[in-house]
Amino acid sequence: MPLSSLLKSFPFDSIPAGLAILSLAVTIGLAIGAIRIRGVRLGVAGVLFAALAFGQIGLSVDAKVLQFLRDFALILFMYTIGLQVGPGFVASLRAEGLRLNLLAVATLILGAILSWAIGHALPRATAPGVYAGAFTTTPGLAAAQEALRRAPTANGAGEELAARAGLAYSITYPFGVVGPVLVIIALRRVFGIKIADERKSLAAEEEKRRPPIEVVDFEVTEPTHAGHFLRDHPLLREHGIVFSRMLRDNLVTVPTADTKIQVGDIFRAVGPRPRLHHVVSTMGRRSDKNLGEISGDIKRMDMVVTNPQVLRRPLRDLDLIRRTGVTIARITRAGIDLVPTASLRLVFADRVVVVGPEAGLKMVESELGNSVENLNRPQLIPIFLGIVLGVIVGSIPITMPGLNTTLRIGLAGGPLLAAIALSQLGNIGSVVWYMPAAANQLFRDFGLAVFLACVGLQAGANFLQRAGTASGLALLFAGAAVTLLPVFVAGIYCRQFLKMNFITLSGWVAGAMTNSPSLLFADEIAKSESPAITYAAIAPLATLVPIICSQILAIIALH
Repeated sequence: MPLSSLLKSFPFDSIPAGLAILSLAVTIGLAIGAIRIRGVRLGVAGVLFAALAFGQIGLSVDAKVLQFLRDFALILFMYTIGLQVGPGFVASLRAEGLRLNLLAVATLILGAILSWAIGHALPRATAPGVYAGAFTTTPGLAAAQEALRRAPTANGAGEELAARAGLAYSITYPFGVVGPVLVIIALRRVFGIKIADERKSLAAEEEKRRPPIEVVDFEVTEPTHAGHFLRDHPLLREHGIVFSRMLRDNLVTVPTADTKIQVGDIFRAVGPRPRLHHVVSTMGRRSDKNLGEISGDIKRMDMVVTNPQVLRRPLRDLDLIRRTGVTIARITRAGIDLVPTASLRLVFADRVVVVGPEAGLKMVESELGNSVENLNRPQLIPIFLGIVLGVIVGSIPITMPGLNTTLRIGLAGGPLLAAIALSQLGNIGSVVWYMPAAANQLFRDFGLAVFLACVGLQAGANFLQRAGTASGLALLFAGAAVTLLPVFVAGIYCRQFLKMNFITLSGWVAGAMTNSPSLLFADEIAKSESPAITYAAIAPLATLVPIICSQILAIIALH
């Protein structure tokens, strides 16, 4: 059959055809996003441009199918983001993380105010779309469109106003993708940054703030420390040092809380570098002997926590040393080394280093789980139960002072907040809110790609004609201003007055804008993980705040 006849007979208005069109748009968009230009690539954002092109040439999907796919993809995307950032969310609000988050929130609010001011000169209901596109906040767009559709003051034009916001988003989004990269480049040139110097400075700051965990074998030579039980020794309690092995009378054992210190004992100590050096120099001197090389029944083993029965229980309650003769020498959680103090609670996927006799190690392995299969296999019940809770949370009305209506954080914010809360909770019995990194990345990218494809297909009809008009160009310039001005001003303040390290600053710019391409760019120029760490510290709030701001802009537009 000729191709022309096949195309004429193809049911373009059917659900299978719609799914095929959407899938093809995603495929082409991801291929476009993989192209790297001067170290920057669009990634999943390329799907939006492919979908806009499909809409421009007349390829469409049934509106109801598109709406369902858009909402479900958004829920999946936001829920997996919440599971990813949730474990570190509370920690990100402390100390340095609190300052970074406050700066990000101030920048996002400043962008919303600027969008509101510019919105007076733009068509009705385009301000929330300009804001969402300028900050590439896909959840913000969804929240704004939901508010426009459901608002009683829309007088039946809710769908039209939501579509207008979507068009503004699609016009301003492209510059929102590349804008933060331009801000990072501009800040580097304005302040004459030398990356090598910034790396050295950052390394010194990181070591001071978060000393690395070290292992030292030392001999007790000071008689004043002899006769103390380990549980009563003030230095160990105050400095959080763990003794994992002891050599006495040519026999290597695992010390316990009831071990009494003697002159001549050789201990293997684990702890933060400065505190460890203080303890060693106070109690004795470094030993030439390596306790790890001395033969005996004491072995070392790496395990992963996968048994729900031990989760959220402090190590003192597990009492491993007394019951099994095994001590936990180190815990690694989300890439960060932790000292296993008595009050520390285990969470799913903790990686632990245990030391003790072989028989005891087998008992501990049985208790902790150590099942790589369970670690790498995502559980479906927590996913769908979490989505249910997220939809419920998103439907709760919130009264805002000064507004004659209520807000709902909707399908964008509800699943995000639910996932953050559930990941903090950890588990309820055998139901564990944990998702392997690879599965999380897959679900997250899938949800975002489908959502962007739906938005692009909805806004793509006659896109070029509308974008090329005077109002379209006005939207483009408005979006560029909202993208650049708030974050550039905040960046100058951070560098000039707060003396923020440029590598941290570049990660902050990417995080405040929740902009993946600029994060990739920052990682490449910094050659370190520091921008990603900063990004992760502020991503939760930087994702949540625009959802509220976008809804407020939408409600203001209706009055």
